[in-house]
Amino acid sequence: MKFLHTADIQLGLKLRFVPGESGVRVSQRFDTLRHIADVAKEHGVQAIIVAGDFFDDNSVGPDTIQQAADSLQAFSPIPVLILPGNHDAATEHSALKRLNDLEYVHVLVDQEPVEIEGALFYPCPLTKRHETSDPTSWLPERDPGDDRVRIVIAHGGVIEFSESSQSPNLINADEVLAKGFDYLALGDWHGMFKFRDKAWYPGTPEATHWTEKEPGNILLVDIPSSGEVPNIEKISVGRTRWVDHEIVFNRDEEVDDLTGWFESLEEKSWTLVQLTLSGHLSLKARARLDTLLEENRGRLLCLRIRDDSVAAAPTGEDLRDLSLEGFVGTAVDLLRQDENQESQDALRLLYRFQMEAGGES
Repeated sequence: MKFLHTADIQLGLKLRFVPGESGVRVSQRFDTLRHIADVAKEHGVQAIIVAGDFFDDNSVGPDTIQQAADSLQAFSPIPVLILPGNHDAATEHSALKRLNDLEYVHVLVDQEPVEIEGALFYPCPLTKRHETSDPTSWLPERDPGDDRVRIVIAHGGVIEFSESSQSPNLINADEVLAKGFDYLALGDWHGMFKFRDKAWYPGTPEATHWTEKEPGNILLVDIPSSGEVPNIEKISVGRTRWVDHEIVFNRDEEVDDLTGWFESLEEKSWTLVQLTLSGHLSLKARARLDTLLEENRGRLLCLRIRDDSVAAAPTGEDLRDLSLEGFVGTAVDLLRQDENQESQDALRLLYRFQMEAGGES
């Protein structure tokens, strides 16, 4: 049995820290879904597993439902098995139940095995957002005479990841495998993770935050026969690029280094950067840094900046550039003596205004 394993697509997601049109673009995952369909056909798989959270929420609108249904048509005629997760649990108002009736799409709302080309898929759907009992506890032991490939689909955290036995949606993965199952297709964790040779999280095919470890992938799983260790291949499908970068400034010239780093980024219009800056710069270098950040904010899909720890260290040249007479001179002296962030920012802005008034960039 050869299939694709994905999870946590979260169609309809809204990333509130990415505003405006950029937020809409980064939240649109329908093209990624179609790309997964292309991969499925390229590799000749027999099924596609979505191990929970196909939708971000059960309250998604009819437009999201329709776009999802249209995108799923790209998989035809390969069977698509969609498990309700904690975001789209199989409640009375489940978004999954509102999908158009597509012959090859199986919404797994019941604990009943589905047979595809001789393999059995055992769904463990969540019927509410937080289950207090293990959703895999119903799974049967293997019949000694049954040599079919058996695959479990579940959504939640394996017990070893949890800090408390009271955490919801816990899964005892080792107990599942001990019952003779050949693969445990997991969802919920947004980073790809191998728990056991036969138990994997693929992670989300499109990242949702910089903290996620190795997102943007799906898994190609090939199980030659029951009892054999699956062959697993990671396939990158993510459209967006999430880059977390940190710089500690010790020299003004490092602003030029940052300029080069921005230029080295590929596909800037699909890249989200979280930039953490600290250290110290002269007022002149800080002004160049501010201009650089403003320019790249417009070029990138998202630029999130943390620069409160960049201290202003005025040089003699900086102070000569500033008019030190009268009120301005008094203000500069006061700001230089005060090390809090507001004073640092005010000194920096005063320098910028002075340079702009003098026609400098």
